[in-house]
Amino acid sequence: MAEAHNRFDRDVDLAWREFRARLADHVAAMQDGDGLVLEPLAEESAGPAGPCVQFYAWDEDQVRCEVPSNTHLADDRRLRPEDEALLLELGLHAPSRGADDPEDGGSPAFWIDRPLAWADQLAELSVRALREVWGVPHPLFLRSETFGAGRTPVFEPAGPRAESRPAVLSQLAVEPVSEDHIRELIESTVHDRIGECPAWDEDGDLILKIDGVLVFVGVGPGGASVDLFAPIVHSITGRTRAAEVASDLNRRWPHQKFVLVDDRLAVVNHLPASPFVPAHLVSALDGLAQFLETVDNAFASHVGGMPLREQEPDHECVPESFEDPPWTPAGEEDLPLPLLALRDFHLDGKVEIPTRTVAAIGDWESEHLQAFLDMSNEQQVGWASEALARAASGNDDGVAEADAKAHQWELTGRSLTAALELLERQGDEPKQRAPRSKPLPPDQPALFDNPDEPTLFDGFGD
Repeated sequence: MAEAHNRFDRDVDLAWREFRARLADHVAAMQDGDGLVLEPLAEESAGPAGPCVQFYAWDEDQVRCEVPSNTHLADDRRLRPEDEALLLELGLHAPSRGADDPEDGGSPAFWIDRPLAWADQLAELSVRALREVWGVPHPLFLRSETFGAGRTPVFEPAGPRAESRPAVLSQLAVEPVSEDHIRELIESTVHDRIGECPAWDEDGDLILKIDGVLVFVGVGPGGASVDLFAPIVHSITGRTRAAEVASDLNRRWPHQKFVLVDDRLAVVNHLPASPFVPAHLVSALDGLAQFLETVDNAFASHVGGMPLREQEPDHECVPESFEDPPWTPAGEEDLPLPLLALRDFHLDGKVEIPTRTVAAIGDWESEHLQAFLDMSNEQQVGWASEALARAASGNDDGVAEADAKAHQWELTGRSLTAALELLERQGDEPKQRAPRSKPLPPDQPALFDNPDEPTLFDGFGD
């Protein structure tokens, strides 16, 4: 069953690989004056230009690829520093001038010039920009505009693959007559998509496993919606930071909704159930699969918790005897001494620890503090799980001690989270690390021969 569910992940990757190959072929065939703009379907009005990637062929064998800078974007779609760093890492140049400044051979956008023979490289960096900067989950969520002399064929993002798409995508919308009918439609859609249908749980939700994460598909109150719910991080120690991360995720992934539920972060989606459109559910699951590829231990630590993934053990969750517990915390003698010293501050529930003291324990290094936070979260979850296992097995010996250990590590994690937030506010002062060098891009060809040649983004700054 897990293999079938992972088809969501493989199908998304396959779609992007096919898109990249077709984009490379199109760019390689462009002639002087031809242009191509690729933009997310969700972006109707996001600034003078809006999120996109675009190409322009010039000087017989040259093509320019551009990604808009913040000059052209609305406030809610502005590039973050890490987005700009990624574009530079991909080989694009930073904007060389403002939109109203005189032509200088560069561009007011992020830009790169390459010979047509380098179309594969341009297609690869474009796919990464669309997926990682603009958060496009699937080529189906792109629109294109082809312009120029008309000698280059029109480019279609989705590609001519109608013969290989699941039959369910060609079905018309269905007006369900009851909640049970909606469940039948959900089951049929999922079955056509992955070749089999997972089980329904006692709450009436269909349970999928996508990239190791459990996804619940059910019917909303009154049968008004089809609801998708996927808890992705648990045991979150800092709700303020987690709320900030959730807000940023909602901006970066507009087709998903991220919510905090107690100490967990979850992804939810609500689709209209009347009428029921099979393609909408498939697209929602594909988009969710695209995001879940990014959920790992580093992501969970950034949120301040632990990743929530199904373990699929081959034995009962509750052991027959306490002598064989389901999880054993790492020996504390193996943990770093600075972390143990910080933990000792929290013995007996003490919480009054200056944040600067915690930062100093980590040498004022974000990497050290983040590593300590990962270890602390692991210890907290492990001791809490052991306490629950002991209680469930009917043996109360050591339950209070395990709970106390879990509480100490929870407080330690909160202190480390506060120290990380302090470093973020202060720019990692007082110790500043030298910026990491990046590889030099390939040798650049000559810039525009005509200094008056406009770029695609000229004129958008008014």
